[in-house]
Amino acid sequence: MASIVDPPPNVMNFSRSEAIAGGKKKSNMEMYNALQATNKGSKREDPLKILDPSSKKLVTVESQRIMAVLDDTICKVRLVTLLPELTQNLDSYSSLISADIRSMLEEHYKLELLFSKVFILQEEEETVAHTSSAKKGTVDGEPELMSYESLVTYRSQLQQQIRHSTRSIVRLFTRNHSSLEAVLKRVSERPSAATSLISTANNLRSIVMEKLLTTREEEEERSRYIQQIVQREAKASVEVRKLEELLHEASEEREADLNKRNIEIKKLKSDLAQLQKSSNEVNKRIKSDALKQEVSDSKTSESKCDRLKQSITQLRAQLTQAVAEHRQSEQSLRGRKIKTESALETWIAKYDADMGERQEEFEQIDAVYKIEKQQLEDLETRFQVLEEEYTRIMEERRIAAEQKAEEERRMRLLTKAAVVIQAHWRSFATRKKLKQKKKGKKGKGK
Repeated sequence: MASIVDPPPNVMNFSRSEAIAGGKKKSNMEMYNALQATNKGSKREDPLKILDPSSKKLVTVESQRIMAVLDDTICKVRLVTLLPELTQNLDSYSSLISADIRSMLEEHYKLELLFSKVFILQEEEETVAHTSSAKKGTVDGEPELMSYESLVTYRSQLQQQIRHSTRSIVRLFTRNHSSLEAVLKRVSERPSAATSLISTANNLRSIVMEKLLTTREEEEERSRYIQQIVQREAKASVEVRKLEELLHEASEEREADLNKRNIEIKKLKSDLAQLQKSSNEVNKRIKSDALKQEVSDSKTSESKCDRLKQSITQLRAQLTQAVAEHRQSEQSLRGRKIKTESALETWIAKYDADMGERQEEFEQIDAVYKIEKQQLEDLETRFQVLEEEYTRIMEERRIAAEQKAEEERRMRLLTKAAVVIQAHWRSFATRKKLKQKKKGKKGKGK
């Protein structure tokens, strides 16, 4: 239907087909405008709204009962598909279920294990069922000792027991709504086939819900609406065919135009090849001119080098003259240095006199410092006595803490030993009881 909404290519590019189409231009534009008008009118209302039922709630008691049965069935299917995960991980999900449900799940798990064992044995015995080495046993014995017929019978009995166990577990969960909600929320691992079954059941529920909400009048109106859509589709397909024919004509015109342009491209390519040839010749000329220029530049550079050598000799003569002048200035500077050294000696003598005075002041300050140092030593001796007493007190506290920690460690060790002894005693008692039970069972069997 996208070809009906979008304008045809011959309408968008009408200037290309104007010379060929001629009188068809007006009819094509009128057809396109009519289609656009019908599409705009159909967009005002939602075409799928009429397919939805008018009522959103079930009115009759029978429909409500049907939906209740469907919801109950889906809930039970969800619960039953989670039973393998529950039975295999009872310890991790024990907080979600009650004690009676846990015991039933344990019995159900034992039945499943026994059923799988019998199924494997049945497959093994099927190959040797009619030979002389076939086993002979009754249903009441061990599965390993049963014959093929006994295994088949025992398997059917186990299937019946598993059905009864599943029904009992479902009844217990339906009575305990809190456990049911917790299991459905927390446990989510189930086989892929079970997931597809639940999704199919949910789809069936939505279909049944829609059917129950739809009245007879709505069904008739829906069928009439679908017939109208089919008729519109037939009309639209006719218009699409017409537009496709117009598109075919426009594509032919476009191909003719492309052929013309291809011819022009070939001409331009030949012109481009000629330009490349001419450009190569120009490049050769430029290279020859550049070589000539390079030769002339090398000659000029040699003349410049000669001039620079002459300037270097002149500069060397100027350097020797400058060295002689600098020696004279050095002698004058040395005389000035001698004068500054004599002045420096006078300043040193003056500095020595000042330092004598400063030494006397230092000795006075040193005497005051020694007095204060003696006072500091007295205070340090007092502090040392206090520090020794403090270290003694802290050592006593440390020893007391270590004794307390040792007592706590010893108490923990004794407690752990008592726990280990009690555990060994319990295990010994349970083993003793189990031995007594086994002896009692053997006596009854004899």
